[in-house]
Amino acid sequence: MSDSKPVIEIRNLHKSYGTLEVLKGVDITAPAGHVVSMIGSSGSGKSTLLRCCNLLEDSQQGDVIFEGEPVRWKGKGLDRRPADAKQVTRIRTNLAMVFQQFNLWAHMTILQNVMERR
Repeated sequence: MSDSKPVIEIRNLHKSYGTLEVLKGVDITAPAGHVVSMIGSSGSGKSTLLRCCNLLEDSQQGDVIFEGEPVRWKGKGLDRRPADAKQVTRIRTNLAMVFQQFNLWAHMTILQNVMERR
């Protein structure tokens, strides 16, 4: 599997909330067929990184690349935004994310929760 092409690549990603820099040059690659895990304490930036990867949050610097296609950006720093809404929509159609503590029913299995959300 070492020849697998990356599904997602993050290069030198930076994310700030005002003056608080949360992500400081993060690099990560997730090849097809591999499992990639992030471990860290609460508040270490794991969820922020995931939100930047799926374009729910705008990063201030760095590259987000899906299956070889870099996200196109406009603006700089805190004014940086994806340049192409159609590209964002196309990329998001191939992504999924289950939020940590949002609207999941304890009496249902994971599959039942996911199926309910369609």
